[in-house]
Formats: sequence, C-alpha cells, structure tokens
Amino acid sequence: MYYWNINTLAKELGDGRISEKTSMLYYLASSLLILFSTYYSLWWGVVRDWLFYFELFVLSIITIVGCIKAFESNGGNEGKAFVLRAVCLSVPIGIRVTILSILFGLGMYFMSANLFTRTTFADPQRAYSIISYVGFVGFNIYFWWLLVYGFKTIRNHEQTT
Repeated sequence: MYYWNINTLAKELGDGRISEKTSMLYYLASSLLILFSTYYSLWWGVVRDWLFYFELFVLSIITIVGCIKAFESNGGNEGKAFVLRAVCLSVPIGIRVTILSILFGLGMYFMSANLFTRTTFADPQRAYSIISYVGFVGFNIYFWWLLVYGFKTIRNHEQTT
C-alpha cells in the first residue's frame, strides 16, 4: 500500500497490479479516513446558520463536478475500474488533505485568540467561520484536483505501456 506516493500507486493501478486483498485494505483505509474526517469536523463544532448550509451546497457542487471530472479523466464510459482506482487513490490523497487540514486547524486554534479580536474584526466569530469555510472549500478542491491528477497519471501510464 502507498500512503503518500500517488504516482507509483497510479502506475500499479494502470498495470492492474492491485490485488483483491490490497484493494480491500485501501477501501478500509479510505473508510477510516472518512470516519476520522467526520469526527474531526465535529470536534471543531458546527454552527448551523446560513453559512453552514451555503458551505454544504458549495461542497456538494464541488464534489459533483470533481467526481464527473475524475470519471472523465479515467476515460469516461471507456475507462476501467473507476471505483477501485478512486478508492485506492483516495488513501494517499486523503492523508495529504487530512494533514493539511490538521495543520490549518491547529493554526486557527493557536492564532485565533490574537487574530480574531474586536480590534481586527467587527464580528470575530463570523470572521472565524468565514475563514474556516474557505479552508474546507479549499481542502475539497485540493482533494478532487489530486484525484483527477491521479486518474490522468494512470491514463498516461496506460497509454505509454
């Protein structure tokens, strides 16, 4: 299993060298990453106001577009093993996004007392929410961008071998 190297994983997927057991392990790892991400988000807390629902809408649109672009990058209807490849690629991509998210969250946590004050923002809580919103949207875009990149790497490898 590859926890970071998207290119090597993409080549193995392109060559069809991922075994059933390894594909199950990738599925398990991606499921655990989703579970961790969900609880990590809950740990930060949710304020259910218009921004939360707007963020959900924006993230849904990004996910729909990202999934369609990933499918197209895999070759569309002529592509091979879309789900297997998406699940496997989601592990190193998910690890990268999770690490970036944790660093962003820690930065927000340790800087919030000094950054989000009435001196710097008229409404510090709203400013914190908006910056968090931008962060989560950015992480989602980064995830789908890396997934499309992984699929393109697989296709390029398949076409050169």
